[in-house]
Amino acid sequence: VVKVRPNDKDAKLKYQECHRIVKQKAFERAIASDEHKRSVVDSLDIESMTIEDEYSGPKLEDGKVTLAFMKDLMQWYKDQKKLHRKCAYQILVQVKEVLAKLPTLVETTLKETEKVTVCGDTHGQFYDLLNIFELNGLPSEANPYIFNGDFVDRGSFSVEVILTLFGFKLLYPDHFHLLRGNHETDNMNQIYGFEGEVKAKYTAQMFALFSEVFEWLPLAQCINGKVLIMHGGLFSEDGVTLDDIRKIERNRQPPDSGPMCDLLWSDPQPQ
Repeated sequence: VVKVRPNDKDAKLKYQECHRIVKQKAFERAIASDEHKRSVVDSLDIESMTIEDEYSGPKLEDGKVTLAFMKDLMQWYKDQKKLHRKCAYQILVQVKEVLAKLPTLVETTLKETEKVTVCGDTHGQFYDLLNIFELNGLPSEANPYIFNGDFVDRGSFSVEVILTLFGFKLLYPDHFHLLRGNHETDNMNQIYGFEGEVKAKYTAQMFALFSEVFEWLPLAQCINGKVLIMHGGLFSEDGVTLDDIRKIERNRQPPDSGPMCDLLWSDPQPQ
């Protein structure tokens, strides 16, 4: 961040804090066993999770997301109620499988009569998300969306935002697109609140699963070979091609520099 935003004092302070966290995590990895390589999914037994009789909220029908479930979920969240942990885990496990099958650069084709709505940062603002759907219509095969990263942190309803977005991704996998932003990373989640929110509403284990899912989010999307969408901006080095983006191994935390970092972080700067 400091490299692409050299005059940003806040960025420098956050860089120092991130650098400290990175060093701490590197030390923890160095002394840890190979257990950390196992997915959280491997330790889950979702089938044994019991939904209590007193829970009256939305449930997945036969383990599947439906439009009725999504409408019930949004109303449930609007009333500031918590989705049962079993349902949350079901969504996370399923969306991880869907995202892992996608390329780093998603390429889509639109006809001249078709449109897609591109949305920027939602940052845990669930009621703003509802307002988007109220003004522009719910996602559907005829009303596709691209949400361009930074779904979480800062706002108080990041869990509600991201589980709603993941639910629509499961419902319309080919017409509802999610790209990774710089806040879909461990360091940002530790500093700006998402980790704490997940631990408060659910568990540390669920945050670890969120982290795994975020690593599979695509980094960019190209429409009709003409429009390139990514959370960041231009690359710090010339000559980066679409093929270079396709080749990025995204299933990780972003490095401090290079194309993956630029796709998530690069902002326009005055010269």
